[in-house]
Amino acid sequence: MSLAVHLSSTRTRGATPFARVNRAKQSRVAYQRVSTRASRRVATLVRVVPLKKCCAFSQSSSRRSATRARATAAAPRDADDANKIILALGVAMLLASADRTIFAAAALSLKAELGMSMKDLALAQSAFLWGYGVTQLAAGASSDRFGGAKVLLGGLCVWSIAVAVTPLSSMTTAPVLAVVAARFLFGAASGCALPASAAAVAAHVPAERRSGALSTIFALFNIGSAFGLAAAGSLITQFGWRAIFYGFGAFGAAWAVAAYAAMPQSVKTFVPRVPKVSELKDENGEQMTELSSEVATQLVALLWCHVVVNWGFMILQSWLPVYLANDLGMSIASSGILGALPWVFTAFMSFSSGQVADKLISRGMERWKVRRLAMNVATIGPALGLFALKYTTTASVALACIVATLGLQAVAVAGYHSYLQDVAPSRAGAILGFTNTVGVVGSIVANMVTGASVEATGSFQATFLYTAAMYASSCFVWNAFLKGEQLFP
Repeated sequence: MSLAVHLSSTRTRGATPFARVNRAKQSRVAYQRVSTRASRRVATLVRVVPLKKCCAFSQSSSRRSATRARATAAAPRDADDANKIILALGVAMLLASADRTIFAAAALSLKAELGMSMKDLALAQSAFLWGYGVTQLAAGASSDRFGGAKVLLGGLCVWSIAVAVTPLSSMTTAPVLAVVAARFLFGAASGCALPASAAAVAAHVPAERRSGALSTIFALFNIGSAFGLAAAGSLITQFGWRAIFYGFGAFGAAWAVAAYAAMPQSVKTFVPRVPKVSELKDENGEQMTELSSEVATQLVALLWCHVVVNWGFMILQSWLPVYLANDLGMSIASSGILGALPWVFTAFMSFSSGQVADKLISRGMERWKVRRLAMNVATIGPALGLFALKYTTTASVALACIVATLGLQAVAVAGYHSYLQDVAPSRAGAILGFTNTVGVVGSIVANMVTGASVEATGSFQATFLYTAAMYASSCFVWNAFLKGEQLFP
């Protein structure tokens, strides 16, 4: 024992009972003051908290989450309500995908009847992408503020009207311009689909069901492409090309109205769980306008991972039939039929990966580790598939590699998309809107780069190689920077 401690203890033992009591009271008061100041400072300053130690990954966070849930009317925990929301969102996403494909199915009919050139058709398709890209940020922020389910169903109503009026362009004095305007409006309205669905799941679906909910919604989105092509072909044959636009437009608007009427009251009276960024204050009462470096780093990492996923998806979606015909010598008819097969497997993997993820979490595996496992599969798998594709000359092997690449990429639903629900439930829509905006730009660049590369080299081999390298880099970034840390409450 040191001399100072000894003397202190001696003075304490020798003091009168009154003095000892007085000092004890003073100590408690001082401690309370310090504790109060520290608590306020910690509550204000702490911005990034490891999920594996808190939030959904610990009992203390579970209690906090439960408190937030009881304080708002926005999060139904009843299974039937959650199922209604998932069904409404899933069908809306199916229609979003189907409505994209019907234009491609009717493109030649529009070209012949409206006197459009191939350049005009390309302009109409580009109008959709530009419209789709410009509304992502606003749609994400609006979904977090007003409710993703309301924003998505409202968007569905608007884009269904845009689909339905497309045939009326033939009655205008500038039919090509009218088609372009309708496609831009369709793209702008459907731009809300992805961020709004993410925000809706985060707000209205229990945490233990979010992976399964997202996987179901994305599976229906993939099925929508096949459904749209099949339905469009039949309708064009029997009723003409206008029928597909009238039919899909009318059904979409009707579904939006009916689905909203059937929504739980908590959806209609949605209240954000956290204040707006502009309302956040620091310990001095000053507005907080800057993100911490840790949060910024993680957002950049999430951005890169999303860009890579969009890049690879767009290349395979846009160029697969061309690759099968150009590099493997298949006929256009055969390449179209075989090119549809990977999307069936993609829908299956999208659905099943979410179910498996929820099962692993229910058995005690930490949520952030499940997301990391899913992203490893969704990045390493496509990287290996594309690398193998570069050296493949047999059609059957090439098709197997493509099926594996697209299917394994779909596991990102249980990774990236579900991860946002965990680390930023209150701003999942805004973050996804931002990253998807950049992802759309990446998709446009991917098409341009791929076209230039194929024209210069005469094959897709170089395209597959650098895309595989991008997937590998995405895997590295995820494992290095994204470890389940809370971004926003």
